[in-house]
Amino acid sequence: MQKQISNWRKELSILAETGRGSDNGKLNRKRRKIFQKYSVTNAKEVGQLTETLKQKVQTKTQKIRRYEKRENHYSQNKMFKEDTKKFYRNLGMKNVEAREPSSMAEAEMYWKSLWGEAQHNEKAEWIRREQKRKISLMDWRPIQILEIALYLLKAHNWKSPGNDQIENYWLKAFPATHRHSTENLNAIIEEPEKASDWLTTGVTYLIQK
Repeated sequence: MQKQISNWRKELSILAETGRGSDNGKLNRKRRKIFQKYSVTNAKEVGQLTETLKQKVQTKTQKIRRYEKRENHYSQNKMFKEDTKKFYRNLGMKNVEAREPSSMAEAEMYWKSLWGEAQHNEKAEWIRREQKRKISLMDWRPIQILEIALYLLKAHNWKSPGNDQIENYWLKAFPATHRHSTENLNAIIEEPEKASDWLTTGVTYLIQK
C-alpha cells in the first residue's frame, strides 16, 4: 500500500510539471506513459486525473493511519492483559540520554539506602492518630480452589519463581496442588503472623536507564 501511494505521488509530481509547461525529454516520456495509462487526451482530463490521484492518496493514507492506530490499540490491550507493569513502563517511557551513568558502587549504595534497615520515627503524630482510630476488620470470604486455578491460567509459565523455585508452568501442570495452595493462603490471611519470612522475600533487579 505504501508503494502504491509512492507511485501516485510520483505521477502527481509529473502532472504538476505538465501544468508548468516544462519541456524535458525524460519527463515528457513519463508524462505520455501516464496519459496512456489513464487514457487522458486533453487538459480537462489532466485536471480530473490530478484530483482523482490526490483523493486516492488521501484515502489510502487515512486507511494506513487507521490500521496503525488499531494495531497499536490491540498491542497495548494485549500487553496490559499479559504484563501490566510493562504496559505502564512503556506508556511513560521517554528516551533519555545518560551522558554520565552512575557507577555500580553508587547504584548499590542508593538501593541499599532504600531496601536496607529502615529507620522510622515511632513518635510521629500520624502514628498516634492512627492508633486512636477504631478500625473495623474487613469482611472477607475464604479463597476458593477455582480462583487459584483461574489466576494460574493468566500467569506466565516461565516467569521468575520465588524462593520455592517452582515456575508457574508446574503449578498449572499439577492441579492436585491447588487445594494445598488454597488452604495455605487462607491460613495466612487468618493468621498473617504465622507466615514464613521467605514468603515476603523478593528479588530486585537493577536496570540501568
